[in-house]
Amino acid sequence: MIWTAKVTSKGQITLPKGLRERLGLRPGSRVVFKVEDDRITLERLPDVLSLYGAFAVSEPQDWKKVREATMDIVAAETAKEGLE
Repeated sequence: MIWTAKVTSKGQITLPKGLRERLGLRPGSRVVFKVEDDRITLERLPDVLSLYGAFAVSEPQDWKKVREATMDIVAAETAKEGLE
């Protein structure tokens, strides 16, 4: 299926209703844009609760440290890709 959208003067677009429904996007949903040559790909990011139980842990975790480590990894990858 193909949808179109118009870019506003502020660089914004409204995702067509059919596209939002197909991807399960609701207000507050997070998406990621990937750019390859002259193509943009949009993907829905799963919400945190949908990942609950997806990873086995052998012992209790300090989630503050896990979050900080994750943020460091994402920041390093973003800097490497020049997306800052």
